[in-house]
Amino acid sequence: MFPINIKLKKRAHKDIAYAQDLIVEELYDYLPEAVIHGGTAIWRCYQGNRFSEDIDVYIKKDKIRINKFFEHLEKKGFEIKKKRIKENSLYSVLKFNNVLVRFEALFKNIKNPILKEYENSEGIQINIFTLPPEDLIEEKLSAYQKRKKIRDLYDIFFLLRYIKEDKSINKDLKNFIKNFTPPEDEQNLKAIIISGLIPNSKNMLDYIRRWAK
Repeated sequence: MFPINIKLKKRAHKDIAYAQDLIVEELYDYLPEAVIHGGTAIWRCYQGNRFSEDIDVYIKKDKIRINKFFEHLEKKGFEIKKKRIKENSLYSVLKFNNVLVRFEALFKNIKNPILKEYENSEGIQINIFTLPPEDLIEEKLSAYQKRKKIRDLYDIFFLLRYIKEDKSINKDLKNFIKNFTPPEDEQNLKAIIISGLIPNSKNMLDYIRRWAK
């Protein structure tokens, strides 16, 4: 299997993937309890086929360690373009060479994260904490309902291959299908699928409907 930096076609995507790797390595040096979720977790930990440019994490609110994490990123060559810490969250934009990576965190304790291998851009596996596929699907169902993004529908479709029969997921998917409205950005999926056929929303909804029967 080819490493990520070979599979990615766009130079900017290759550079973002490398910057993400550096961030993740530093993250676990300073915040070892961090739980990575969202699109990047699906891509890197579940052999996803969709490029994701953000890093979303759950961490404890420890401002000292958080600030040390950012200080060390600066030493690695990152420029902190934005950094905003609120009561329950952190939002930042990091620049490395000519690319930007958003790093966002919620201050939340995750009780049962799972240990998974994160594939870096060179094909090397490193251990991180993430969410099980059932929880990632639940997050994506909620995200789609809020923002109607094609990438969230794709992630639901993709993750179902990792799920065996699950009554809770099945019920939530049936409700999702019942209340489904088309994505507002269908045309954007082509730019972020790494290889192979680009499914449309009807293809994916039909797959989800068959799974949920």
